[in-house]
Amino acid sequence: MQGFRYEQRKKKRMNRMLNVAISIVTILILFFAYQIFFGSPSTEEVTSDEVVVEEEQESVDTAEEMQESSDEADKEESNSEETEEEPIEEEETEEKELESVPDGEWEPIGTEQTDFTPNFSSGSTNWSEMEKAIRYATGLDHNMTVWRIENGGSPTRARGVVSGPDNPGQPYEVYIEWIDGQGWKPVEKNQLSTNPYR
Repeated sequence: MQGFRYEQRKKKRMNRMLNVAISIVTILILFFAYQIFFGSPSTEEVTSDEVVVEEEQESVDTAEEMQESSDEADKEESNSEETEEEPIEEEETEEKELESVPDGEWEPIGTEQTDFTPNFSSGSTNWSEMEKAIRYATGLDHNMTVWRIENGGSPTRARGVVSGPDNPGQPYEVYIEWIDGQGWKPVEKNQLSTNPYR
């Protein structure tokens, strides 16, 4: 009698284990079927993503090649100058060209951004270009003190408060506006009588 009960318990345990195993297999089959039919991106999406990545890589490669050829030409002109000084001199030349424009006749400064996002993080490309536009409007150089750069009322407008090292108490307030494909353009410049951020 005890042997019969033992056999019945054994069969029940086996049945439970088989039911659990079947349930697990069924769940796995359903999971993978869902992944195959609903989880993977379509071929068109994958192809378009690959094309975008390839185009971005090509533009990066082209920019790097242009930079390398420019650096080589500069080295041939003057062997005594160090490579690190060349980009600084180019920037200073650009600054001088931008400074000569009278107030109110500013042009967009140009941009390296292919997909504009209003990023106000210090050190970002957008931040650097906003600083450059503000230097252009004020005529200040790289020693400019940035007291504030913030949203100017819309995603494509910004307000900056900056000063030179000699006059921190009367900073400039500059409004700049984003022009698609052309970069930030100064649109208004005022000199404040006091510095609210000092």
